[in-house]
Amino acid sequence: MSTNEVNEDVATEIADENSSQEEEEFSDGIDEHEGLEFVPFVGKEFATKDDAFHFYNYYALRMGFSIRNESHYKSSKLGDVSSMLWTCSKEGMSKKDKAAKKAREEGSCERTPQKDTTTTRTGCKARLRIKFGGGIWKVSVFHEVHNHPLVTSPSKIRSLRSHKDMDQETRDTIKVMHAQNIDTAKIHEYLKVRHGVKQSLKFKKKDVSNVIASENQRLVGMDVESSLVYFQKKKEEDAEFFYDVEVDESGRLKNMFWVDARARRAFQEFGDVVTFDTTYQTNKFCMPLAPFIGVNHHRRCIIFGIAMLRTEETSSFVWLFQTWVKAMYGKEPRAIITDQDPAMRIAIKKVFPNTIHRNCQWHMMRKASEHLGALYGMKEGFEVELKRVINLSLTVSEFEEGWRNMLKKHKLGNNRHLKNMYEKRSEWVPAYFRDIFFANMSSSQRSESVNNSLKIWTTNHSSMYQLVKHVEKILENGWEKESDEDIACMNAVPNLSSLYRIEKDASKVYTCNVMGVFKVRLKNSQLGEVDEIEKNGLYKVTIKEHPHIANWIPQTYMVKVNKSEEMVSCSCKGYEFEGLLCSHAIKVMHHVNMVHLPNRYIMKRWCKDANARAKRSNLEMSMEIGSTQEHESLRFATLKPRVMKLLSKASKSSDTFNKFQGLLGMVEQEMQDVVNEEENLTCEIETSTRPTSEGIIDPPISQCKGKRKPQRFKPPSEAKKSRKCGICGSKKGGHNARTCPLKKVQGKGNKKIVSDDDTESDGSQEDEEVESNGQYEDLSS
Repeated sequence: MSTNEVNEDVATEIADENSSQEEEEFSDGIDEHEGLEFVPFVGKEFATKDDAFHFYNYYALRMGFSIRNESHYKSSKLGDVSSMLWTCSKEGMSKKDKAAKKAREEGSCERTPQKDTTTTRTGCKARLRIKFGGGIWKVSVFHEVHNHPLVTSPSKIRSLRSHKDMDQETRDTIKVMHAQNIDTAKIHEYLKVRHGVKQSLKFKKKDVSNVIASENQRLVGMDVESSLVYFQKKKEEDAEFFYDVEVDESGRLKNMFWVDARARRAFQEFGDVVTFDTTYQTNKFCMPLAPFIGVNHHRRCIIFGIAMLRTEETSSFVWLFQTWVKAMYGKEPRAIITDQDPAMRIAIKKVFPNTIHRNCQWHMMRKASEHLGALYGMKEGFEVELKRVINLSLTVSEFEEGWRNMLKKHKLGNNRHLKNMYEKRSEWVPAYFRDIFFANMSSSQRSESVNNSLKIWTTNHSSMYQLVKHVEKILENGWEKESDEDIACMNAVPNLSSLYRIEKDASKVYTCNVMGVFKVRLKNSQLGEVDEIEKNGLYKVTIKEHPHIANWIPQTYMVKVNKSEEMVSCSCKGYEFEGLLCSHAIKVMHHVNMVHLPNRYIMKRWCKDANARAKRSNLEMSMEIGSTQEHESLRFATLKPRVMKLLSKASKSSDTFNKFQGLLGMVEQEMQDVVNEEENLTCEIETSTRPTSEGIIDPPISQCKGKRKPQRFKPPSEAKKSRKCGICGSKKGGHNARTCPLKKVQGKGNKKIVSDDDTESDGSQEDEEVESNGQYEDLSS
């Protein structure tokens, strides 16, 4: 027997097996009707019209066609439906055929052009009519002849419209899975696996998509209302949950902010430095999501509130910052990192006058690479020296001197982008912020990482309510991770990498992640040499080489020590900037025999009990003078666990119960006296109002044809400027250096004069004539 014959036999066996499997599944679906006459006839009776429909639909399933409701008649005497007509789904003609027939009857050859589409109507006359009389429904008309082929495959019959079926349990499963950001194809595949075989499903992937679409359609026009109702429910469950909204003149949502109780409490301990970013649009309204991000005691991101802004104007930022401070019980951050948005800077200066504001260094350096990319290739060593001057300058004077020397060395004194960077140096250069605590952050990358997490759960088509629910999932995951790390730090003992007592002291107080950073500092303290400048006073640490960093540039640091007072200070300002002693300070401490870690250099926010401190701070805040709803909520939350413990103890026995009853009566009387005194005071009590969902309209939906692409909003300072041709200098010709008309005229090997000061990779300079004192560049190269 040949190979082809074997393959044909195998294929035949597989086809027969699949066919028998389909027939078996098909027969399984009709077991409940076995022994019944399923062919309709005139005079057949039914108790209800639903019974008649299911009977005729089952008949259609056995025969291989689909039915639909064609018409019904409502009797004026009975006041209810007295006649029903069901027809084959191929009954009648399509609108296109009707229009053509009408045109032929009118004798007109001209008609409106129609889109070329297929039609399923064939004018089939198969039908079933039932009429009501004498308390029962009877078949009055039945035509069983079809003018089209019937479907014989059981798997294809289930695809016909009247035979598709999806129970409520399956619909609920689809909605739950969609809420977990599982796409339609995966949901459909899961349902196929759950039902055992693909053919057992009575619906297709499109039907799954329709269920999801109907759920999304439910939120149209009610997005804001649904979100606010959700917030109100959260507020009822937790009195410390906070939210607020701002609307425009037409009653549409303009800005929205919310934060949970745990973030409000954590901010009291970890809110010294935050990052704020508004660059990503993750909803159908194209409203940028603006999270306030901080760092907890495990060096993990912690969200101190989420905002959605319709416009990135100064007024919107002012409203948001004022609302945020209100939510944080009036506490402002000591430092904040943002991008270069000028509207944001104005708002921060107005609302946070005492907060140190720093621009994201990563954004500045990225723009520098775009503008100065050509110079990086032309000027040997320029890129390395630029980064060295920016990152390794320890003081402002050292940076400014290094910058001037760099410009002079590479003859870039007139470069416009370098001038712009230098003019804004006090807003982003590390040397201006080394003595300020920033938790070792110099960019808004933590905000970017949170946005990336949100993009996993949301798309540009997500509704506001869906976005709110997904944000809650991210928050819950963050709190759960923090709780797990708290337990790990409580039970685990870090492995010590040395015999230094200072490492043992640090392992007792720092969290595991912070201890890992401290170990690296301790290891790096073995590098370099120590020279005594002033005994027990001033030392110089010189690191000439690093075993793990190529092209290491020798560095020198000055460390001041006061052994009697256990004080140490390094010129790198490592402790001031990060809250951990630097390796240079640790090296000098070993040199002068300071074996213990001084308590003054143990920053409480990095300790294992920092989270407990954040919880205890509620009691202190509850003692603040004030009668606003926020203070009442905070005092209630503080007293509730203590009262619950007392009730548990009081219910242990009859003696404790009677004792507590007596004490409770005395406390009630004293509290009533205090309340009466406060009511007699004629002071204005400031009450906080809660926004309701009534009357607030959804913001306008961003119109987009097709699928929206993930969009990153760029502030004006990052807006891409038009490029100019590198040969003729024109911005309006629609060409570049490769396609420039002058290149063909000049020919190969001609020389072009290029000024060092005018070279920028994005061509941001205005059109200007090339100066004669520039350097020559070979066009052929």
